[in-house]
Amino acid sequence: MPKITALEKQRRRPGRVSVFVDGSFAVGLSAASARELGLAVGRDLDEGELRALASAHEADRAYERATRYLRARPRSRREVERRLARHGYGDDVIRHVLERLAERGFVDDREFAGAWVRDRARLKPKGRRALAAELRAKGVAREEVEAALEDNLGETEEELARRALAPRLAAMRAQAEGKGRAAALSFLTRRGFDAALARRLAEEAFSS
Repeated sequence: MPKITALEKQRRRPGRVSVFVDGSFAVGLSAASARELGLAVGRDLDEGELRALASAHEADRAYERATRYLRARPRSRREVERRLARHGYGDDVIRHVLERLAERGFVDDREFAGAWVRDRARLKPKGRRALAAELRAKGVAREEVEAALEDNLGETEEELARRALAPRLAAMRAQAEGKGRAAALSFLTRRGFDAALARRLAEEAFSS
């Protein structure tokens, strides 16, 4: 029966260990995975345990890929799942990785959705409908979307619409009145604001 003959810390990758079986390098694992598997020098490994080593190695690789993906910006759980699936990881590995990420607070759809709404409100104001559609496209559950909108929008829909339109009004007013009004209406509806509100604000912008 194959036997673990050495467990060596990797010099260039702290937190990882090299597992040697019968005197030869078998696989590299995170120290956490090695502990979970209860690896120890002298331990005999049956076929199931050898497969577990391979699975743990695959999960560690997937976890590293996921954390690299998350460094650029926060992601929803579904975004991470899609990313790993696109790289060919199986359902069991993806589920394991997502559990590890959630335990460490690296994926949290409620926090992600709240941050998304706050950033949009600050940098690119949009209507609730548009924000909800963006979050649902990222796989955030409806109840999490509704909570994020309720808890993180400190302005009314009209206040957001006015703030979204304000930087563009001068350029729109420089156009012919009908064309400028149409541009304002189109802009607000594209940003996801209610059609009646968009029409009223567009009329108001060109009424004086």
